[in-house]
Amino acid sequence: MVNLVPFTPAHFSTLISWVRTEAEAVQWAGPTVTVPLDEPQLAAMLDETRTDPPMRLCWMAQNGDDLIGHVQLGFDWRNGVGRLSRVAIAPASRGQGFAKPMVELVLEEAFGRPGIERVELNVYPFNTPALRTYRSLGFMHEGTRRSSTRVGQERWDTVHMGLLRDEWSKGR
Repeated sequence: MVNLVPFTPAHFSTLISWVRTEAEAVQWAGPTVTVPLDEPQLAAMLDETRTDPPMRLCWMAQNGDDLIGHVQLGFDWRNGVGRLSRVAIAPASRGQGFAKPMVELVLEEAFGRPGIERVELNVYPFNTPALRTYRSLGFMHEGTRRSSTRVGQERWDTVHMGLLRDEWSKGR
């Protein structure tokens, strides 16, 4: 059974080991992180969890004693928006069905907060397992930003998806 535990400095080395290349880093966190992923970058993410209200929440996902994933939820409190981000499944755990229950737990956390009316995310269109997971949870395709991210000499499109509180409630 998948559960979430707060992301702490004790998890840094595990997450760093999952993100080795520029393409992996961008796919995980967008173009704002640098490779090699390092402790100062992860510590800065944790700093955003310490504001009141938090700007971001970060978790590791476990299945039993095994760390099988990482996920973050950013907040735009003024507009009541949660931003699902930095979703990763451990390389050894991919393809085993862990992403959906992990994201479901984050959605419960997001919509469990009275001010959050919407959760949105960005995903790259070639990430078909992620797209399948998000669609199965009710996320709707809201647009594609063409050639929006540069990775080396490549340009990637970015798909924007959203889920409203009412849609989440109806799907439960």
